[in-house]
Amino acid sequence: MNPPHSAYVDESMRVSSGLYLMAAVLVPSACAEGYRAVLRGLLLRNQRRLHWRDEKDKRRVQLVEAIGALRPCGIVIIGTGLDRGRQERARRKCMERLLWELGRRHVGDVVFERRHSELDVRDRDMVEALRGRHAMAPRLRASWEAPDEEPLLWLPDIVAGAALLAEAGQEAYWKGLGCDLDAERFAVD
Repeated sequence: MNPPHSAYVDESMRVSSGLYLMAAVLVPSACAEGYRAVLRGLLLRNQRRLHWRDEKDKRRVQLVEAIGALRPCGIVIIGTGLDRGRQERARRKCMERLLWELGRRHVGDVVFERRHSELDVRDRDMVEALRGRHAMAPRLRASWEAPDEEPLLWLPDIVAGAALLAEAGQEAYWKGLGCDLDAERFAVD
């Protein structure tokens, strides 16, 4: 039996298109340090972290090529029908769906990108509510980390950014990441 994967999770949204995405990239325990080294090697001078929205097209191509070479696997949950004033609701719906899907895979730890302390508390409360309803696998352990401290959180940021562009018809980045990434759509309204 293979050692469990850890899932690293980040989100992206395009309110004008009514989309909220939550991406999880699965990292085998044995590969984590190697992936971190590759990701740190992609940093430019004075850059503390990789962040899709801060990168220009040429740089995005470089990032996608490097990440694609790692052959990432994972899932992107695409919530459609996002209402401008209900972003947190869309997040909760996507989180619920994502945690259910991760429970069907060989995942032990789920690491979310830390947001604001109050928002992280809401996420933790959501996880506990899902546990109470038996709506997520009991073996899943959730934690929140800062992307400046955990380079593996850069993976789902890039995947989510590429998926969001693919939803707008710009599929080259998404295709460059490889074929082991699933995307599932559902209405969050």
